[in-house]
Amino acid sequence: MAGESFDTNLLRMIAAELWLSLRLQVARDLFGKGYLSLSAVEKSSVDQVVFATIAADFQTLTPDFLQTQKAGEPVGFQAPAGTPTPSSPTPP
Repeated sequence: MAGESFDTNLLRMIAAELWLSLRLQVARDLFGKGYLSLSAVEKSSVDQVVFATIAADFQTLTPDFLQTQKAGEPVGFQAPAGTPTPSSPTPP
């Protein structure tokens, strides 16, 4: 992450915090207990609700965002070029 911009890392942190916050809130609303005390089936249900909510928000906001983009600009988070993939060995 050394070669990435502060803005990109800040957006990733905010997205992760919102994801966690939404999971905790949905767990309380659906089951009346904390996310960490849920069973695997209940956690799966919470994760599906959170994913559907975020996907719906993304579908709603993306067309407006894409209209402001110039042609050829990458959209979303891009993996750094030097990041090794799980199938490629890391150099010693």
